[in-house]
This record gives sequence, structure tokens and C-alpha cells, in this order.
Amino acid sequence: MPRVAFYARYSSDRQHERSIEDQLRDLTAKAEREGWTVVETYCDYAVSGAHAGNRPALQQLLADAAARRFDVVLAEGLDRLSRSQRDVADIHERLTFAEVRLMTLSEGEVSELHVGLKGTMNALELKALANRVRRGQRGRIHDKLSAGGLPYGYRVVRELDARGEPVRGKREIDAEQAEVIRRIFAAYVAGESPRAIARRLNDEGVPPPRGTKWNASTINGHRTRRYGILCNELYVGFLIWNRQRFVKDPATGKRIGRLNPREEWIVVEVPELAIVDRELWDAAQTRKAAYDGRAVHRTRRPKHLLSGLARCGVCGGGYVIRSRDYLGCATYRESGSCDNDRRIRVGELERRVLDGLKHRLLSPEAMAEFAREYRSEMERRRKTRTRDTRRTEKRLAELNREIERLVDAICDGTATPAMRKRLEEREAEKAGLEREQAAAEQSENGADVVPLHPNLPELYRRKVAELETALKDDATKAEAVEILRSMVDHIAIHPRRTANTGVDIELHGQLAAIINTARPENSRPGRARTVLVVAGEGLEPPTHGL
Repeated sequence: MPRVAFYARYSSDRQHERSIEDQLRDLTAKAEREGWTVVETYCDYAVSGAHAGNRPALQQLLADAAARRFDVVLAEGLDRLSRSQRDVADIHERLTFAEVRLMTLSEGEVSELHVGLKGTMNALELKALANRVRRGQRGRIHDKLSAGGLPYGYRVVRELDARGEPVRGKREIDAEQAEVIRRIFAAYVAGESPRAIARRLNDEGVPPPRGTKWNASTINGHRTRRYGILCNELYVGFLIWNRQRFVKDPATGKRIGRLNPREEWIVVEVPELAIVDRELWDAAQTRKAAYDGRAVHRTRRPKHLLSGLARCGVCGGGYVIRSRDYLGCATYRESGSCDNDRRIRVGELERRVLDGLKHRLLSPEAMAEFAREYRSEMERRRKTRTRDTRRTEKRLAELNREIERLVDAICDGTATPAMRKRLEEREAEKAGLEREQAAAEQSENGADVVPLHPNLPELYRRKVAELETALKDDATKAEAVEILRSMVDHIAIHPRRTANTGVDIELHGQLAAIINTARPENSRPGRARTVLVVAGEGLEPPTHGL
């Protein structure tokens, strides 16, 4: 009796959750008529059919199909599986390879013809649906209603029209949030920075638009894309639609925003929704223009040696340039939600990290831990190779027996074309397994084992000292920076526990890179062999108090 798996999905845009129950009811009736055994049901709730990659149930179905857990996949229609022509073709191909039949209530058993024609129709329907949605949104805008979304400072108005249907897109001012918006504009015009404003709002416990904390970016926004408190024209009485369009990345299924030309924007005046007066708005925009006109990317200081590697040991946020030569916690600076206010000079951090690289990371304790992990990893690999070797030998024996039977049949003149094809397939599989077996034997003989120099710590310290000297020479600085950065996983910076000032540093090293750096030039392994040096790349425990 064939084993069948059901797949059902409903979209968040047009359907209700009961749609799943309706689909499963019809699928069950079909299975009962055919005498199939239902072994699994896969359902994706409130997920668009435009991209298969973002549907966990469908992905699990394909994985189970590859494992031969069922013989038939049954869905209401091809559009339930996907509206993407490429996804439909991929799903059909994968199920066919797994020798699983694909059937739908609408199309019956799905063939390549269905995939081509129906896939095209579904793709066109998806495009038509998008056009209908945009037409409806455009109509709302012309009626001075919102096309979607709820900006901070407003609330949804729930009422019925003359026909008794809900009015969609109507908004009104939220008096409490509107007062916060006026405070933000007034403080900004008075000279306060978005960071200072965000910190004050967090200190006062004012609820933010999203999340748990106000951030500078929430207030500052983006002048070109017109988002953020200070850039939202709705606050001055203008409803703007079609500033940007969204397209889906075919590789990830994620929506990517792309700015439309200004002449395509639709602007409608809604004075009843204005929160700030024109004078205050213009003053804020004048100040933003003065700052945003700077070529910030050209005035930034060059990246320092450890740029991007330093983290706050309290909140995990980045440690970034806060003033000319100092690094500080970005979260503390942006929102004040982290209490790590300690700063450290860039030069001091580099000096302490270089000192740690030279004297701490390859201490006797660290080397002993590395040796234990190395032996454990090599033992695990040995057991894996042994298990794989036995499996390969067993399969080779089966192939040899089957090949012998097929050859005998050919010699006797009783072979069919299918048997000759099977012989070719089995011989190809045998050749592949023999190559894998030879590679495994070479690895077992020590081809991939990395020998460690008995005086490795001292060689390593000399190498770091040479790199430190190379940093002072412009001709060799770039290469030295690259090598040193490869040896550091990250740097955690904590407020010093024993004082009200200063910081403690934890240096987490990339041990594989460290070992490779310390080896003589003529004996360094290639990249594929370096990874076998250590089971895990992070060095534990971290180095404290540098």
C-alpha cells in the first residue's frame, strides 16, 4: 500500500488558518479513495508561496522524501507548493530523484508538462496579485488613508463604512506619543544629539517604537529613504507613498528595498495628521542637512590594527572609536542601555594585546590544554576512519558480487539493456569507493598529521616580536597586520573589577593560526591541513587581566 505525505499551506495575505483544515480534509478524502496510508502531514502557516526556502515544513518534506519515508506527496495544487516557477521545477526534480510521486487534487500526477505550464501560470498570478495589492494601496493614498504600517505617534482608527465593512488605513494622532515626538524635535533643534536624546528617553522609561530601548538611529533615520523620527514627513502633514519598491532576492527570498525616482512618489496633504509645526520641522531639517552633507566616509580615521575585534565584555556590543584616540562601548554610546562607560586608548589596547600574544596565549597551561584537545580530536578522527573503512569494505564486497553476477549474465547472453546499464553504474560506484579508500589509507599513514615543534612557544614569541617590528615599516605593515589579526578571534573588554577606572582585557586567540604562524616557513602545512591542528579554534580559557 503506497505511503502518502500531505502538504498544506495558507498565505498570510489572503487566507485564514482554517484553510489548512479545509485542505487536509480534501487530501484525506483522496487518500481514503485511493487506499493510501497517510504517514506524515506537513503544514506551513501564514507563509507566502513566493519562495520555498523560507518554509520549514516544505524543507522538512523534501529532506524526508530523500530519506524515502513515503512514496507519494499530495497537495491541493501546485501553487500550494510554490508560486515560483523555479521552485516548482526544483521540487519536482528533487522528488523525482528520490522516486517519490508528486500529485495534487487540481492537476493529478504532476509531470514536466505541468511544471512548465502551471509554474508559468502561478508566476503570472503572483505578479498579478502584487499589482492588485498596489492598486488598492494607491486608492487608499488618494483617499488620504494609510497604505500600510503604523508610524510612531499614531493609532489605528477602527470603524465601519456605510456598507458595514471595516475602513482600512485610517489613522489618528496618539496624544501621548505625539508629545514625545515634539520633545525630540525641540531637543534636536536646541542642539542635542540623537544619542543624547535617546539616552534621556531611556532614562525616563519612555517606551520606544520597537524593541525595548531607544537608539540614535531610531531618531536620526535616513534622509534619502525618509525613515526615522526626524525624517518622517507625516509629522508635518504629508502622506508619501511609493518612495521605494521591494524585490525578492531569488537566492534568499528576502525582500530588498530599492528607492524609486522622486517623480514616481505620490504625495497627499493630510494636515489633520500633522504633529509638529512647519517652523520646527524646517529648523530640524536645516540642522540635519548641515550634518548629513559631510562626507563622513572620507573623514573617518583609517582602521586600526584591532578594528572590529574588540567587544564589550558586559553587553557583547562592539568597542568602537568614541573620540580621537579612544575606544568605547557602542551600546553605551548609542542608547545608554549598557553601563560599561570605560574607554581605552587605541595604542594601549594594541600594546596590551601584542604583549598577550607574546607571553600569554602559548603559556604551558594553554599548550597542555591544546595537547589534550589535539589527542582527543585525532582519536575521534581515527574512530571515524575505522567506521567508514568497514562500511566501504562491506559495500565493495556487495558491489563485487553484483558485478560478477551481471558479467555472468552478459556472458550467458541473457543480459538486458537495463542490466548493462546497471553494470556501468555499479562499476562507476566501485571506482569511486576505491578512490575514497585509497585517500583514507593515505590519511591513516600520517599524510595529514601536523607535527609540532618541541620548542613551539619560543618560536611563536619570536615570530610575534618580528611582526611587531614589521608594523613600524610601511613596506611590511599590511602583511603584518593581516597575520596578527588572523591570530585573534576577539577581544573582550570589561570594567576593571578592583578599581573605578581602567579595563580588564580577555584575549581569545585563534589557536590554529597561532600554531601555523610559529612553524618554520618550509614546514608550514597548507590550509586543508592546518584545520586538523585543533578540534576547536577558540583558545580557552581566555587570558585575563592583560
